[in-house]
Amino acid sequence: MVLVVDPGNQLPVLPGGTVETTDAAPEATLRREAIEEAQVTIGDDLVRLGWVYDATGDVYGGIGPCARLRLAAPITKVGPTGVDPATGRTFARLLAAPAQAAALLGWGENGYRQAELAARWAHERWNIPHAAPGPVTELRETHA
Repeated sequence: MVLVVDPGNQLPVLPGGTVETTDAAPEATLRREAIEEAQVTIGDDLVRLGWVYDATGDVYGGIGPCARLRLAAPITKVGPTGVDPATGRTFARLLAAPAQAAALLGWGENGYRQAELAARWAHERWNIPHAAPGPVTELRETHA
């Protein structure tokens, strides 16, 4: 899983954000945000994993209670680190096994189940091998 680390608060998060009027669906939001925040391109075959309840919406400026949809998709390209046009910040990019990502994100039991589901989908649907336990690493640019 790819995580981004905001240089302002140093906390890891998943690429993502609010659905904009230009986004046809949450899947389009993920596609846009993955490019903006992490400079990764994802494949067309996205899977909805579930959602988590956010009682405050603080990460979105205190919008109040909301649900955060969790999606999974295969990464097809990794570009060089760049500036997020929405925030003007350059996020560090981390690559972690799903269980490691769930732990770093503090998702709780529901998050661990979603991470396990993401790993299962990745293996069964996209032929991505299960991630072996190992250190969290910095995501590097890939060349086609």
